[in-house]
Amino acid sequence: MTKIEAMQRINGRLGAVTLYDNNTFWSACGRYGGDEGWWLKIPLASFKSDIHIILNRESSKVFLHLKIRAREILSPAMKFRCAEQMAEMFIPAANMRRLGDILPGGSKHGLSKNIVAEYRF
Repeated sequence: MTKIEAMQRINGRLGAVTLYDNNTFWSACGRYGGDEGWWLKIPLASFKSDIHIILNRESSKVFLHLKIRAREILSPAMKFRCAEQMAEMFIPAANMRRLGDILPGGSKHGLSKNIVAEYRF
């Protein structure tokens, strides 16, 4: 699955073009330290608008669509570890129903409530 393919499936299910390249962030499951999960870098300015996140797990043939509404996180620099005006997150894949950033320097912000749908491919 690619970012473009996933966006097309989601937009098709929504019945409207809602996900664009500039409002959608993609991550493929990989290793970070001893954990398997998703690494994301999102510009801090992006949190002023709706953000869509696609977490792809090729080994399970599944991807998740998450949505963070505009201004839902008022101060992303206080929630996530930041570098060069980018919010950095690592979300472990151990439990796909309890998604949360575990990077040191962040607030361990959970994203489970932001899950829109799960897709199989």
